[in-house]
Amino acid sequence: MKQLVIDILMKLAKMDVDTKELTAQVEAQSLLIAALLLTTGKGESSSISENINNAIVTASRAGDEFLQSDIDLLLTHVNRLLAVTRQVDQTAATQ
Repeated sequence: MKQLVIDILMKLAKMDVDTKELTAQVEAQSLLIAALLLTTGKGESSSISENINNAIVTASRAGDEFLQSDIDLLLTHVNRLLAVTRQVDQTAATQ
């Protein structure tokens, strides 16, 4: 019984480490995307935003394996990243 508890705790610890690693990876990618969008300039950011949204919608229509809730979640996160980028750009312009 003691060994079972130890094994469960070890698996939980590994899952926690994996979750933290995945979170760090996603945050790093978010920062990279924001930096790339800021680098492209204001005029190109909106076209990049439209291209990203169009690509997601097109990919979702191409296959039946995508759930609408997954697509909505992805679009929500992409739009959040783009909003953060716009906010940083506006803040930088006013300073």
